[in-house]
Amino acid sequence: MAKCTVCGEEVLMPFKCSYCGEYFCASHRLPEKHGCPGLFAAASPYEKEKKRVMVEGVGEERWERLSWGHLKSRRSLMGGELLHLAIGALLVILIGFSLIGYRLSLPPWVLLSFIVGFAASFLFHELGHRAYARSYGLYARFKLDPLGALLTLLTAIPMMPFKIIAPGAVVIYGVASLEVLGMTALVGPLVNLAISAVLNVSAFVVGQLPGFAAQSYLQYLLYRLGALNAFIAFFNLIPLGGLDGRKVLAWSPIKWAISFAVSLVMVVLAFVI
Repeated sequence: MAKCTVCGEEVLMPFKCSYCGEYFCASHRLPEKHGCPGLFAAASPYEKEKKRVMVEGVGEERWERLSWGHLKSRRSLMGGELLHLAIGALLVILIGFSLIGYRLSLPPWVLLSFIVGFAASFLFHELGHRAYARSYGLYARFKLDPLGALLTLLTAIPMMPFKIIAPGAVVIYGVASLEVLGMTALVGPLVNLAISAVLNVSAFVVGQLPGFAAQSYLQYLLYRLGALNAFIAFFNLIPLGGLDGRKVLAWSPIKWAISFAVSLVMVVLAFVI
């Protein structure tokens, strides 16, 4: 049995890349999935035509005319990503409310704050992946996963003992090292851990202040949002399937172990508090 060059999974019948000659599992068999050095050889007709036109000195003006159709499709793609992010945020909002037992009797400002906080917890995680990947010149966009979205919706039912927060993932295309891919995967959970730490410290500080009318509500709000962020980090660091943890583990077992242990401790503390 051979091991996948990216994730290290042992594969009985591995896929051999015809561009770089390495062996990969089914998840990383495509050139753009394993950062293939020969990715240009597998480039789209659009990319190859652009290079040919520019080399021949036709100029930017003609290229703009040639690429107008592609530009419209790209705008459509951006709109599609916004829709995917909006649906993903809505699903995470439902998960968040399930964690507080759908307490719709709370004051309106608390409910609105929960909605904003739940959505932001998800968006900061995914946009963290996206921003880090793009800082290395990679193409990255969020895309809904039908099965993951369905499981997220089903576990939003209050009586479900375990929650699944996996409505989708940031898909990355381009040539990148294993370190960049691993760090891109780790950035999302790190963002949530940082948010959780800030929220929990803020909740503790609020509790030490002289009593005021909304003190208990504000402290409850901060603690619950802190718990959700800790859980998002913990869940995504589980080294299974397409979760971030598997990619981080393939890159650096030590960094994965440390971040997973921290997320586990923060989840336990959040729910104990």
